Amino acid sequence: MNHQIKCESLTKRFAGIKALDGLDLQLNVTQPTGIVGPNGAGKSTLFAILCGFIRPSSGRVHILGNRPDSSAIKGKLALLPQDTSMFKGVDVLTQLKHYARLQNFNRHDAKKEIERVLSLVQAGGFANQFPETLSFGQRKRIMLAQSLIGEPELILMDEPTSGLDPVAATEVRNLLSELGNRYSVIISSHNLSEIEDICSDIAILNKGKLIIHTSLSELKRSSQCFSLKLDIPSDVHLSELLQGISEISRIENENKDMKSWLIFFTTGTVEQLQIKVLSKLGEMGVAVSEFKKGKALADEISEIIKSNN
Repeated sequence: MNHQIKCESLTKRFAGIKALDGLDLQLNVTQPTGIVGPNGAGKSTLFAILCGFIRPSSGRVHILGNRPDSSAIKGKLALLPQDTSMFKGVDVLTQLKHYARLQNFNRHDAKKEIERVLSLVQAGGFANQFPETLSFGQRKRIMLAQSLIGEPELILMDEPTSGLDPVAATEVRNLLSELGNRYSVIISSHNLSEIEDICSDIAILNKGKLIIHTSLSELKRSSQCFSLKLDIPSDVHLSELLQGISEISRIENENKDMKSWLIFFTTGTVEQLQIKVLSKLGEMGVAVSEFKKGKALADEISEIIKSNN
């Protein structure tokens, strides 16, 4: 497989602290991919190395088949940084045309390209305005447009909705969902709902190492469960009491007390499954004191990170 990103034993030290600690990561981004992890996990350091802003202390890294400092990836890789930064007193169109010229667009084609990318992010009305007259969310759109200039093969987005109010964040998130169908995108974010809404794959980092790289659907499947508590401990494993319900994939005793259980399932008809479980237990005279939806995706990821500390 031709991996767009390949890191082997990638390490970066800052004053004796390992921001990346022998990171092994291979990504072939066919659908939007999320990189998540707690503060200090190494997400921003990884992006900085991939863009060639800093060099690793050791290890190897290739992006789009080349080293990050190779001229061969010019125009093929784009970055949407966490903090928007634009020149005051220079209108949006002039600034974006400058970036297009840096990618070898002539004057005529640069103007057409800027019109195209501004239209993609629904920001055509901002072209003649100065950045200081725009809101933070509007400037974020402009920076997003900048990352699309020249139709790069891969776009790295660092906390794309950070600092935005809920309305602006939703608007940008919707834009990213649409763009994810046209571009190869990697999103670094601490906002799990953002990752869940946009991405198909997820890589979880902690303390500079890769913990898991999997599809989001697979991760969701493992967190798709009910939490159930019985009035009194069961004499047998709950799986024996609920055998025959095909939608249940497995049942785990949560606290080793034969009273608290996690019921994992594969069906999308949650309410119907709840009724089946309660009916089955009711027929056997087993009383339930609590029955609710179990671990959310955020809880699942937190537990994965916790177990690898």
